[in-house]
Amino acid sequence: MYDKADFFICEDKFVRTEEFNIKELEKGFSVYEVVKITDGIPLFLQDHLNRFHQSAALKNVKIPYTDIEIENKIHRLADINDMKNGRLKFAVRFYEGTTKLIMFFLEPINPSIEDYKSGVKIISAKAERKNPNAKIINHDLRNSINKLKKDADVFEVLLVNSEGIITECSKSNIFFVKNGIIYTPFSKDVLSGITRHYIFKTASEKGIDLRERNIRINEVDSFESAFITGTSIGVLPVSVIDDIAYSVPDGTVNILSEAYLKTVESYILSKKMRKPRT
Repeated sequence: MYDKADFFICEDKFVRTEEFNIKELEKGFSVYEVVKITDGIPLFLQDHLNRFHQSAALKNVKIPYTDIEIENKIHRLADINDMKNGRLKFAVRFYEGTTKLIMFFLEPINPSIEDYKSGVKIISAKAERKNPNAKIINHDLRNSINKLKKDADVFEVLLVNSEGIITECSKSNIFFVKNGIIYTPFSKDVLSGITRHYIFKTASEKGIDLRERNIRINEVDSFESAFITGTSIGVLPVSVIDDIAYSVPDGTVNILSEAYLKTVESYILSKKMRKPRT
């Protein structure tokens, strides 16, 4: 919860931020999404909504709200908090046959200019999601990862499964580069990130070879560079994984990053030219 936001939404009501109780989301299970709001526009919202429904389907439940209802609540919450830019989380909690929609702003994740220029440090940890294709709140994993990041003073944690295969980072997808070819874990083993999807699309348009394959933690030193992608960070270069250093900047990564930024700019412009949905 972002303390500079005065209100969150619980069902159809605006509630003061100081009344927020995270334990509401710890009952049963919660399907969720985090959307980035830029200049008042929820970025790639329909992609997030589609994944929201897919995650629910993987848990054999149905989201009891229409896309338009959710979008309108997002805009209302942004307006009442006067938030033109930020990270907004919306979740539906399923508990003992009941559902509850909760929507709130999160603390911002804003990598510095230096981070984008020189890259960020990440560490690896043995951990894996039970159902990586579904965006379900996992409180135990989240808490352990947050502790690791704080103790090691790193930007992200790279998840490695019991077979020593890299899957994804805690809040982002991972990519490696070697000889101009990009490698990333198989889609079936990771959360299908929205930014990841646009990176695949951009790579195809730019004629960049992007391949999915198993990547083992003991081979990370064989790659020249690496980067992570996510809703809040876009395309962010990695300078170090554990004690392995990577080349930053990298020409291939720069091409993808610049193209992705143009995609975002085009999306925002197109949404501003349309009338709001009702």
